Amino acid sequence: MKILTINLYVIYIIYAFLITTVLIISTPVFAYENPTLKVLLFKTSSYINLKSYYGMTIKNPQHSSQGDFRARFNYAGSGKISIDNRWKVSNSIWISGDDSIMVIRKGKQDGRRYRGRLELKPYNGGFYVINHIPIEKYLEGVLNAEISTDWDLDVVQAQAIISRTFALFKREQRLKKAWHVTAGQNDQVYLGENISDHRSRVAIDNTKGVVVNYRGKLAQTYYHSNCGGVTEDPANVWQFSLPYLKVKSVPYGQKDPRYFWDHSLTYKELRRIASKAGISAKKINTLYIEKRTKSHRVASIIFSNGKQSFRVEANQFRKLAGYSNIQSLLFDTIQTPQGYSFQGTGNGHGVGLCQWAAKEMADIGYRFDDILKFFYTDTNIQIYNRL
Repeated sequence: MKILTINLYVIYIIYAFLITTVLIISTPVFAYENPTLKVLLFKTSSYINLKSYYGMTIKNPQHSSQGDFRARFNYAGSGKISIDNRWKVSNSIWISGDDSIMVIRKGKQDGRRYRGRLELKPYNGGFYVINHIPIEKYLEGVLNAEISTDWDLDVVQAQAIISRTFALFKREQRLKKAWHVTAGQNDQVYLGENISDHRSRVAIDNTKGVVVNYRGKLAQTYYHSNCGGVTEDPANVWQFSLPYLKVKSVPYGQKDPRYFWDHSLTYKELRRIASKAGISAKKINTLYIEKRTKSHRVASIIFSNGKQSFRVEANQFRKLAGYSNIQSLLFDTIQTPQGYSFQGTGNGHGVGLCQWAAKEMADIGYRFDDILKFFYTDTNIQIYNRL
């Protein structure tokens, strides 16, 4: 009788787990509209070439054509764009095709391919190239740019959810703007159809429409490469706090080959950095850490020439020294005859999900929803249903 009771209990737990998963992910999918995202690819003051294997449709109030396999668009001055050096138009040009469209920039023989529609929007000095694309298709151009889709599927699914949430948050924030996000590191790296693969599509399809939610609103799902063992409060990076982004110890991520790092700066290089920070004093010969945050990251640095001392915020210092040189603000310094050696852990700002830690968690059995709840405190996941 006892064995039967235990077996029934186990069956109940499994049943409850399956029902919960279905309720979270599966049943509400019909309400999801897969909204269109406007992505600024780049701007140019010269020209681009477009190519499509199945032909393009080009639309503008002053000129339209259909069936073109290639076309060149030049900035023609005075806020106008020329099409194939024949027609000059002053409004946005819309390009669509049955297949992806290759965008080839000046001086290049090949380019990136994009689904959806392209908008060439003129301004006084050049034109913007904007990709209008459904969110789910957009994600195919993000995942392999931000992580490797060869990683465990649960961490790829977690990345799909936070990248979707990030993009939709930006879309709501900039709904009436010319674009919602850019294609670079200021938002999320987006490289178009070139990097789409089977595993990215599986992760996206498995989580279609799923977002991270906090008290009825989209969470701001910041993420980074490696937190170095502890996450950071966004107040120390962007001067605002979020209740679900806490400073917390993260006992994962050390399998990252770049977890430990060091970089040396000569006195000459340090003086150049000080100059860029607005410090005019010459003969800077001393540097020391003035203050640290709760996560033990460097908050401010003091430059000194023996007579005067000058404070530089650590975020500014890292930017001026180069993000690839000073990988994170979790570092110590050692003075050398030539300058200073910076020795640290982690890579990135440290806020939100730590990708290498998430990878390790998935490798030892954490599911994607467990990973998300670990990094985004007191949040839940649900289907996005706003317009």
